Amino acid sequence: MKKNKHNLEVGSNIERSDERIKETQEVFTPMELVESMISDIDINILKNPESTFIDNSAGCGNFLIGLKKRLLNYHTEEHILNHMLYAVEMMKDNHKELCSNLGVDVNHPHYVCADALTYDYSFGELMKLESQLGKVKKPESYSPPPKNNEPSQARLFL
Repeated sequence: MKKNKHNLEVGSNIERSDERIKETQEVFTPMELVESMISDIDINILKNPESTFIDNSAGCGNFLIGLKKRLLNYHTEEHILNHMLYAVEMMKDNHKELCSNLGVDVNHPHYVCADALTYDYSFGELMKLESQLGKVKKPESYSPPPKNNEPSQARLFL
């Protein structure tokens, strides 16, 4: 099966060229596998309103969509989207599709369009906003981790 056909079958509506797929390795997780992965998460973690989950290669959002669906058994949609789920996606069209699939605005601070290997994962603007609203205590000192300038140290798990 061609990779682009696979992506269409697992929830993405974006038509990708063979060159793009070869360059980005965009092959999305089928929902059956997503469900299996989520079923391995301890129920107490799912029930805990303080739990957070991140997908640093979010694609069209399949993992977060499945997780949101499961978390709705224990939490409100507002709480899940604004306090529990986070995503980083490098491709602008995937990011837009991810946000649409989750039902959030593309400017939502939990779902960013950035390179997962260089993003600082501070979700800094969100942290600043929430501290201003009194939702979280702003750390007295915070500095993001240094950027990884050695791509050879990054590992790809398929």
